[in-house]
Amino acid sequence: MKKLFSVLVAITLCFTCFSFVGCTDRSAQLKLYVPGEYIDEEIFEDFEEWYYEQTGKEVEVILSTFDTVEQIMTTVERDHADYDLLLPSDYAVEQLLNKNLLQKVERVDVEDVMVPVYAELAKISDPTLEYSVPYMYGTFGLMYDYSKTQVHIDSWDAIFTNEYSGYSANKDSLREAITSAAIWANKSTLSSLSEGFTDYNAAYKAKLQELFEDVSDNALNRAINALSQAKQYNAIWGGEDLKFNMAAGTSNIKVALMWSCDAGYIMNDYEDDDGQQHSGNKNLWYVVPKEGSNVYIDSFVISKYAENVEAAQYFLEYICKKDVAIANSKYAGAISPVNAAYIELWYEITDELALDVELDEDWKNMYIDAFFPSNETLARCGTMRDYGANDAKVSLAWNNVKY
Repeated sequence: MKKLFSVLVAITLCFTCFSFVGCTDRSAQLKLYVPGEYIDEEIFEDFEEWYYEQTGKEVEVILSTFDTVEQIMTTVERDHADYDLLLPSDYAVEQLLNKNLLQKVERVDVEDVMVPVYAELAKISDPTLEYSVPYMYGTFGLMYDYSKTQVHIDSWDAIFTNEYSGYSANKDSLREAITSAAIWANKSTLSSLSEGFTDYNAAYKAKLQELFEDVSDNALNRAINALSQAKQYNAIWGGEDLKFNMAAGTSNIKVALMWSCDAGYIMNDYEDDDGQQHSGNKNLWYVVPKEGSNVYIDSFVISKYAENVEAAQYFLEYICKKDVAIANSKYAGAISPVNAAYIELWYEITDELALDVELDEDWKNMYIDAFFPSNETLARCGTMRDYGANDAKVSLAWNNVKY
C-alpha cells in the first residue's frame, strides 16, 4: 500500500506540475525583464545554441517587458521577482546598486569593449563598472516638424513659452519633464557660465549636472513652476504614439520633447505599433537644446534574485559581440556603445547618407549627430541621478502638476 500510495502521489504531483507550471527546470531558463521593443528576439535562438556550445547546457530565453523603468524597483525590491537580467536606465542602475539589489558581472570588461566616452559616463551610476553592461545610449531633446515651423529650433523656449502655444508637447515622463524644466528655469545662469551658450566649459558643465541632482525644495519648486506655466502652452503630454502621429503628419504638434532614438527611428523607414511599414519623414529634425539636456545609458544588470546567474553572465558576454550589438541597434533604433559595433554603424550610416544626393546636407549632419553625438553636443548634456529618499517627494510634485 505504501508503494501504491507513493506511485499515486508521484503521478498526481507530475500531473499538477505539467498542468500548471510545466515542471520546467529553472536552470534551463534565462529570464529577461526589459523595455518593450528594445531587443531583437531573433538573437535568442542563436544565443541558446552558442550557450550550449560554450557550456554543454541547454537554456531557453524568456522575455518579459515593462513600460517604465520605475516598475523595476517595485518588481525587484518589493516582489523579489523571478528575473535574471534587468535593463534599467543609468539612474535606476545607481538606485539598484545603492539598495544592494545587483550581482557582479564576471565575463565582460566594460572598459575593454565599450566606446571610452560611454564607459566613463556609465561610471556615474556604476563607479567600478562591475555591476552593469551598457546596452544603448542616447539623448533627449526636441523633435520638430520643419515643414510646420519654417524655422529651426534650438531652445527649450519652444516648450516653456507661448512660442508654439497649442502646438507643442511636453513629455509624459517624470524625469525628462522635470529635468528639462529645471534647465530652462536656470537658463540665465547657464547662459552666463557658457558665454551665451558658445563655450560649454567646466563651470557650465558642473552647474548643469547640479540641476540633475538638486531636488531641494527650492530647486524642485522652480522646475514645477516652469512646468505649471508651460502646461497652458502645451497641447498634450506626449506619449508613445506621438512620434508615429508626427511622422504620419496626422498630428498638429509642431515641436515635442523626444528621445533621440524615437526621433531617429521615424526619420528613417520604420514599422509602427501595428506592424505597418512607413517611409521615414525627412521633414522632422532633432536637436539637443542649446541650454543643455541629458545623455542616457541603458544597461543590463543581474538581479540579486536571479536564479540562473551562469546563463546571465554568458548572455552579457554574448550581447557585446559585434554582430549581436549591431542587430540590437537596428532593431531598437538606437546605437550600441560596443566599440566594434559603434564604428561599423557609423560608417554604414554615413555612407548611406552620402549616397543620397537629394537630402539636405544640414539634415544629414543633424541625423548623424542624433545617433552619434559630437563632443560639443555631449558637452551640454548631464546625466540622471538616483533621487534616493526624495523619490516620493518628486513623484508627488510631478503628479500634482501633471493632473
